[in-house]
Amino acid sequence: MKFFRSIIVCAIVLGIGSLLFVWFGVYDIAATSPHWSITSSFIDIFRDRSIAVRADDLQVPILEDAKFSQEAFSHYHGMCRFCHGAPGYSPEEFADGLYPSPPTMTSGYVQKEHSKSEIYWIAKHGIKMTGMPAFGHTHSEDQLWALVALTEDMPSMTAEQYREFIKESHEGNHRHMHSVHDEEREIGNHKEKEGHESQGNHNH
Repeated sequence: MKFFRSIIVCAIVLGIGSLLFVWFGVYDIAATSPHWSITSSFIDIFRDRSIAVRADDLQVPILEDAKFSQEAFSHYHGMCRFCHGAPGYSPEEFADGLYPSPPTMTSGYVQKEHSKSEIYWIAKHGIKMTGMPAFGHTHSEDQLWALVALTEDMPSMTAEQYREFIKESHEGNHRHMHSVHDEEREIGNHKEKEGHESQGNHNH
């Protein structure tokens, strides 16, 4: 009985101590103040295990498929590059102020530490309190897997290759937009023609 009473007293003391710790702002939440080493270690384990468990059952498609070859470049260059860099491109200045610092994709660190399914899960769901957003609600499955395929190739990609891929991606998008505009123009002309015919029949 005395043992259980001691456990209850310890739990109450710890609870009160935790509340006081939070209330008096003992912990510095500033991004300029790094975590304690024990805190960093706990967060790293907590994060990695959470990602691994949720990504474990994901089926990785054949990322060498041609449909992934150009899909990711415009998305990565327009968003991810600013924090994670790219061949020939350093991360933007604001990324230096993020804590934890975003890993660079050209270093190969992320690809070594995480499987393809885990990188996909991170891109889709994001990570809380890191600045890593979730892209699952704005990007299709193919686009997300295409980003994974690109990150796998990035450590061995030269700056010249990356710039050439970006150029080809922009040209492909330009052709696509012309095709869409032509289709919209054709639909508009068809509707206008139907309107004239309908008006002519009404006059008769």
